Amino acid sequence: MANPLGAKGVAAEAAIARLCLEGLPALELFERAAVPLRRAVPYNAGCWKTVDPRTLLYTSFGIEDGRTGTLAAARWRFIDNELLEPDYGKYHELARRRIPVSTLHRDTHGEPGRSPRYRYLHHSLGFGAELRGVFRAGGTSWGHIAVIRGENQPDFSDQEVAFVARIAAHLGYGLREALLRETAAAMPERAPGVIVLGQDGSVRSITDQARFWLEQFTLDRGTGLELPVVVHAVAKRALAARPGPVVPPRASVRLASGQWLTVHAAPLHADGTDLDAVAVTLAPATVAELEPLRLALHLLTPREREVAQLLARGASNEEIARALWISRHTVKDHAKAVYAKLGVGGRAELTAKLFHEHIAPQLDDQRIRQFGPAEPAN
Repeated sequence: MANPLGAKGVAAEAAIARLCLEGLPALELFERAAVPLRRAVPYNAGCWKTVDPRTLLYTSFGIEDGRTGTLAAARWRFIDNELLEPDYGKYHELARRRIPVSTLHRDTHGEPGRSPRYRYLHHSLGFGAELRGVFRAGGTSWGHIAVIRGENQPDFSDQEVAFVARIAAHLGYGLREALLRETAAAMPERAPGVIVLGQDGSVRSITDQARFWLEQFTLDRGTGLELPVVVHAVAKRALAARPGPVVPPRASVRLASGQWLTVHAAPLHADGTDLDAVAVTLAPATVAELEPLRLALHLLTPREREVAQLLARGASNEEIARALWISRHTVKDHAKAVYAKLGVGGRAELTAKLFHEHIAPQLDDQRIRQFGPAEPAN
């Protein structure tokens, strides 16, 4: 199909598509992609976000406001609006649309003042028209974007919305590739480590990174074991695995620093058949891996944890019922139990609790980047 923005759109899309094939880290991809995007679709400020593909909670931010600090200072207000307040153009709703890009003017049928975000945030910061989009690849959401124009400037046109929808597909692919490469490109203290154990539990080989992680464990007492108990337990489970439903050979453990580590194991075969050893991997726990654990800490049953995860993703009661093969009445009962055990008033507070307690503390300088300078909209 012809590019909706003509020649300038072709040049911008080609530049963004090339960037998405370079395997760049997510925030670097955002910062570099913002340049051709601004040339094709002028705006005054923007916020680019990566999300955990399972929970859809934000995991990093690229803030583009000419390094003025305007959006950076207000980011928590925008986050609370997204997670807690009823409003138009929420990301979890956009993610389910055929075209996951829209503007606030469109979603409010030309009356953006109906939006609390527009009334209480945009106006106070001197902004007006807003365009939002979701970056999808393979049917999964990998990131979001919101770009804003100055007060009294025109809304984004049909052609600009269509263009952002085109590049959203490229960026979804680029973010997925960035996540796949994240382990290899990670800082040493965040990279996985591997230990190879014999069937008798003896250490055959160990990587330097595994030694680093082992030093972070709280010392076991009185075991007489060379390695932490969890390493041996997971290894034994992998060696004892049999066909059929079994407990997976993995465990999450909290280190002395407070960080969570995932320990998982897989059997090794010397000649392709006989068990010879087991490989144990130590890696920083992901948001998706920790979510069930954190919910279990609130005494949620396995079914309640499944319902809670779907609620946080924005699934309707009917969609949850279909996904779990239960009635809508049963979904409501489980949801009430979830809210009561977590001390929240509904799904919005549930999502906000998961974000503020489990994600926000990890948003350090490595996960928040300010871009600049933004070019003013025409």
